[in-house]
Amino acid sequence: MADSATERADWAELVRSGQVAQFAILCLGIWLHAADSLLVATAMPKAVAEIGGGHLVSWTLSLYLLGSILSGAAAALTASAFGLRRAFVAAAATYAAGCAVSALAPDMIAMLAGRFVQGIGGGLLVALTYVAIQRLFAEAMWPRLIGVMSAVWGASAFCGPLIGGFFADLGLWRWGFWAFAAQALALCVLVPLLMRPGAPAAVAPPGRVPLARLAILSLAMLAVAGAGVVVAPATSLPMLTLAALAFAWFLRRDAARGAERMFPSGAFDMRTTLGAGFLANLALGTAAMSFTVYGPFLLAALHGVSALGAGYMIAAESVGWSTMAVVFAGASPQVERWLIRFGAATVTGAILALGLVMPVGPLWLIVMLAAAKGGGFGALWGFVVRRTIAAAPAAERDCASSAMPTTQQIAFMLGASLAGIVANAAGFAEGIDPAAAAGVAFWVFAAFVPVGLVGTAAAWRVSAR
Repeated sequence: MADSATERADWAELVRSGQVAQFAILCLGIWLHAADSLLVATAMPKAVAEIGGGHLVSWTLSLYLLGSILSGAAAALTASAFGLRRAFVAAAATYAAGCAVSALAPDMIAMLAGRFVQGIGGGLLVALTYVAIQRLFAEAMWPRLIGVMSAVWGASAFCGPLIGGFFADLGLWRWGFWAFAAQALALCVLVPLLMRPGAPAAVAPPGRVPLARLAILSLAMLAVAGAGVVVAPATSLPMLTLAALAFAWFLRRDAARGAERMFPSGAFDMRTTLGAGFLANLALGTAAMSFTVYGPFLLAALHGVSALGAGYMIAAESVGWSTMAVVFAGASPQVERWLIRFGAATVTGAILALGLVMPVGPLWLIVMLAAAKGGGFGALWGFVVRRTIAAAPAAERDCASSAMPTTQQIAFMLGASLAGIVANAAGFAEGIDPAAAAGVAFWVFAAFVPVGLVGTAAAWRVSAR
């Protein structure tokens, strides 16, 4: 990996380096993970009509995220043990196997098993991509590369539902899974051909699989997922407490493993740049989930928006993220400090504004606020990632790289669960008539403003010179 850069590399540097093809296959890994989850959202109604299990449909996402978090947490150790290229091939093959299981599923239990395996492969692909960025590319190029990766993620927000809807409308929902399995198998072939071996890991390969730590992390994430399904406060709040205790236990055990760590030392410690970066990632990601989870319900109940229309209004967030990430990817080190601060403040401000605007409209302003929220993330994400990873000790660069997207996945699960608790406490459990929806529409955003402020404060700490 290159030394820290004082100036940004331009786009031509990627071409001159001869690494365009190598970066393209990394983007394919991002696409497989991002588009798949959105494809399933539109294909699942047809699947449930055929194989049943509608009461378990929420777990198709929860188990996918659980698999992603577990494999993402172990990605650095996997890359150290097997090498980056073999780890990528294993991740793509695992993803393809999960797609095949889902495509062949005779019932919902088999579907859930396939989704969990897909999550393991998809989460490992994304985390390994961040490891590859810091191993294979000069640090001056990181913000631009992460900006392009964000654009790929945003493109999936549009293409994923279209692909899933296309196959579902033809009565061929299983072929959606086969299509993604084929892409994953193509990645298995392309990685050995196009990916350079890269620099070796700075730590010795682990001697064994960290089963105990993965089991504790699983307990924490299952408790979070359960709190989002059983959303009565008397049940969900103790489950979230259990999740917090289990995650703290996981971090404590992980801290004692030295070179075999899954998270870097000082993760979530506000006093350091590295810790503040992880805290900003967790807090801002958690605070931003309400619109994704409850936006379709509220837009339909309050404004009569169709399911497809609501889906693309929510996709405005991804478009805003992608656009701002690409536009500002080449910002100078002097400007990036202010982009981090601007981005964090914009995310928190948009969350507050959505609480005020969602109950009354107009729709165009809701779309603009969603785009602004995504744009805030796009403005800060690449620079926060670069500063956080650069602040890690050399021996922990790999685990810092893989743990950042893993933390983002944890934030998504936590935010969805907390949003469920807030929404039901505000009246969602009694029904979604317009009167109840108006109260939910305010509190499901306003309750997360303090969380957003914590994330904003952490982002400002990251932006310090």
